[in-house]
Amino acid sequence: MKTSDKTSLAIVFCYGIFHLFIILQIIPFNIVWGGKIRSIETILIFEGIAFLIMSFLGVVLAMKNRIVKPFFKDKTIKRILLIFAVFFILNTIGNLLAETNIEKIQAVLTLYLAIVLFKASKQKQSL
Repeated sequence: MKTSDKTSLAIVFCYGIFHLFIILQIIPFNIVWGGKIRSIETILIFEGIAFLIMSFLGVVLAMKNRIVKPFFKDKTIKRILLIFAVFFILNTIGNLLAETNIEKIQAVLTLYLAIVLFKASKQKQSL
């Protein structure tokens, strides 16, 4: 497995833990979502969805790297990775425009993920 794949999996895993810690209120929720959401109920919904999305991405990356047996075809995995690459580009823009410093710093990680996922989606060889 390439270093970029290992790094991507580690970042996705850490983001999953981060979202879980916000759900469990270990990390204050006012540092995410641009610092704009004030309702704990809304944060729990948003963070729950974010956790599920990151978990799904982690599973797709694990399938791409044959850590788990793929239940999607290689072409489908590549398309999913391309969708996530676009998502992370948009997320990077959002992070740069956010009011909290932690989200501005995360722009580096989301940009890295966007680039790596885009490259993975364009690989010529079979996954």
